[in-house]
Formats: sequence, C-alpha cells, structure tokens
Amino acid sequence: RVRTMWAAAAPAAASAAAAVARRAVLSRVAGTADAGGWSALPAPLALTLLGGVRTVIRHPVKATGNVLGHKLEVQYGHHTRRRHNPPKIPKHPMQDIDQNMNELLTYSDLKIRWQWTTKFNSNKMTIARHWKPLPNLCPTPKPTCSFVWHWAMPHRKPMPELPEASTIPKIDTSEAFAVFKSSVMHQHKVTVGDLVMCEKLHRREAGEKVVFGTVLLVGSRKFTIIGKPTVPYAKVKATIEQQTLTREMLTFKYRSKGRQSRFLRRRQYVTLLRIDEIVVEPASDIVDPPPPKPLRLLDLWANRWLDPAETAGIEMVEGPSGEVIPKAAQLYDGTEHQPGSFHRRGLTSSYRFWPDPQHTHWRW
Repeated sequence: RVRTMWAAAAPAAASAAAAVARRAVLSRVAGTADAGGWSALPAPLALTLLGGVRTVIRHPVKATGNVLGHKLEVQYGHHTRRRHNPPKIPKHPMQDIDQNMNELLTYSDLKIRWQWTTKFNSNKMTIARHWKPLPNLCPTPKPTCSFVWHWAMPHRKPMPELPEASTIPKIDTSEAFAVFKSSVMHQHKVTVGDLVMCEKLHRREAGEKVVFGTVLLVGSRKFTIIGKPTVPYAKVKATIEQQTLTREMLTFKYRSKGRQSRFLRRRQYVTLLRIDEIVVEPASDIVDPPPPKPLRLLDLWANRWLDPAETAGIEMVEGPSGEVIPKAAQLYDGTEHQPGSFHRRGLTSSYRFWPDPQHTHWRW
C-alpha cells in the first residue's frame, strides 16, 4: 500500500516542482531581459522553456521547379513588376534602428531574416529557355487594295492598287458583283437589281437614294478587286424601297419545375434596298466631302426632320463668308457631340462602317 501511494503521489509532486521551477526561470528571464535581453539565458534552456520559439525551418527555394542545374534561369512575366530585393548582407546593429535587436539570439538569425524577405511566387516567373515572342509594335499597314485582271493570272507578285490608265475604260460593272457592309456586323453580296434587307437606316424614307462606301470586294468575269481591308474607289448606290418590320419572332421559355413561362413576340425594324449601281472609279477622289454644317443644326437639335412649315419661320442671318445661315449657327458650329452622330442620322455623303478608314463611329 505504501509503495502504491508513493507511486501515485510522485507525478503530482514532479509536476508541481516543474511548475515552481518554470515560474522561477520566467521571473529570472523577465528580470534580466532589461539588462541583457535573452543573452542572460543559455539558448537551449530558453528554447526548451519557452515552448520552442526557434525551430529548424527549411526555407523554400526561390522559383521552385524553375532551377536548371546549378543556376537560376527565370524571367519575370509581363504582368508583374520587379520589386527591389533587399541586400543579402544584414545591416550593422547600429544602423538597423527599425529592428529590435533584443529579439535576436544569434548572428545567423539576422542573416536568415534578410535572406528570405521577398516572397517568390513561381506563378509569376517562367523558365528563361521558354521564350515568348515579342509583341508586334509595328504600325498598322496602310489601307490598300489589289486590282487583278483575270487574263494576268496566275500572278507571282503583289498586284497594283490601280489598273493601268489605258485599261480603265475597259472596266464594266454592269454585270459585276460586290460585297459591301450595311452595318458594323452585316455584309451583303449583291449585283445590280438585287433587293437587300438591312438594319434600319434612321431618318430615311422610301424613294431616297443612299450610297454605301464600305466595299470589301468587287468582281466580274474579267477582273477582281480585293480590298485590304476595303476598296477605296468603289461604292454601291441603292434606293430605299421600304421602311418596314420583319415577321414576328416568337420566344417561349418554360421551366417545368418552377412553374415559370415567358412568351414574347418581337418584330425588328429593317430597311429594304434596291441596288441601282456598283461604281468603280479609280480616278475619283476617295475622301468624302464634309457634310454642310449650318443646314444640319436644326435637324440635330430637333432630333427629327422638320416640316417645311417649321423651317419657314426660322430666323436666318448672314454668315461670315456672305452666305445665309441659321442664327443658331452663330452659337454652334455643327461639330459632332459624339462620334458617329451625323453618320447615324444619314447626314454624311455615304455610309461607312468599320474597317473602313473613313468610318466615324465606334467599332462596336
């Protein structure tokens, strides 16, 4: 019985003695911290008593997986910027005033602190031997086209933009076809006399003549003109046949378990065009004339075409060059308040869309 009682009391006495010793050591540490920091305690004893503040840590290798042999051959990605790496050699304790030297045990800790300061991420680096092509910094090539006579095919060199002056009278477009754009997204392959349905042309009525200047391709039995991206001296003339609506497009959505359904009927505004002529004039001026500024101010401000009765009462004054202009033109010179506003209202001499070099609206 005595042996059993002694065995049961021994662990309790040992734990109590250890607690008393730990309190004594901690009080000693607290008392000597101001005098000499942790140097008053042996390093192994301090680590054992404080629960292992310093442990053996294997620091990660920079750019893991990107080490070729004994050299580090990596390159930074274009989406990151180089950060300033701190020096590998630590500062002198008298110069490193931002750090508390009392928290350091050995000189090796000081080196470890400065050696692994910058976080290295392998996702932001690539192996240097995997070279990426440099970005194309060359300017956009000049817009042009190629005029190809079929009797000269096959040709082994780039064809000229314009045909020879002696062969221009031989160009006949009565039986030619053309590919032109009626909006930013829609292209049409047409011949003379075709009926085309395109997106609604605003402020246009049936019977009016319109011109489309964005022609991508012109072809016939004798020649072909390839636009790069457009043919600058080609145009398509058409007459508006009708401003109408398309047939009903039905949309029905149904969820079987949610007891939800949706039924829509939609009719799109469209314009019907009759192709009158395909014009190819290499000797003509390819730049469209500027639209008349004073006469279009009233239509822009009213946001619709004015009736003859409304325009009759408008006050007119003499302009700086002697012409008669509306009085409102003295306040506003007619410049566009945003790109493509005149083009949308049909005030330009021809409709031009991207990628035509003369387009005035946004790309999309």
